[in-house]
Amino acid sequence: MILRNSRRFGLVVIALVVCIAGAPVVNAAPSSGPKGSTTMVLYAENRGIARIENNAQGPDNGDLVHRELALSKTLKGAVIGVSYSQSEIIAYNPEAKTDMRRVDIETALPGGWLFFRGMSKLPIGSLPQPGWTDTYAVIGGTGKYAGARGYERLTLLTDGKTFKVVITLLS
Repeated sequence: MILRNSRRFGLVVIALVVCIAGAPVVNAAPSSGPKGSTTMVLYAENRGIARIENNAQGPDNGDLVHRELALSKTLKGAVIGVSYSQSEIIAYNPEAKTDMRRVDIETALPGGWLFFRGMSKLPIGSLPQPGWTDTYAVIGGTGKYAGARGYERLTLLTDGKTFKVVITLLS
């Protein structure tokens, strides 16, 4: 009985060593981010935008901007997912002519959802203009992105409606 159990134990240990040793090779992906990270480059084309005035006319705290974006792996490519975002003005500075917005983004990709959050500073009441860029934190995910952490860098391209999206997931 003890010999049989020790053989099983030995086989289990060997199987675990093979799985662990093979895991980095199987899950490896090209990366231009920090060591051990995975980077995805996507393009997000604006498909809908809505401004919601929650208070007095003009930009002020509580005003919202909602977006829906179609995601593709290449510029003007086949749609592989969708992204929804909401930004809310949470502070503004009339002297500096800027406002701060809390940004929440939910992105549906094949295999699950990714969730992002961050802050953006823009001229009061404006929308991002070509060349605008900002970075948001990955705060989680579902499916194959469960437990995700990392960051997303958005850059608005010259057409004024397409963002280059670089998502770096840390391991």
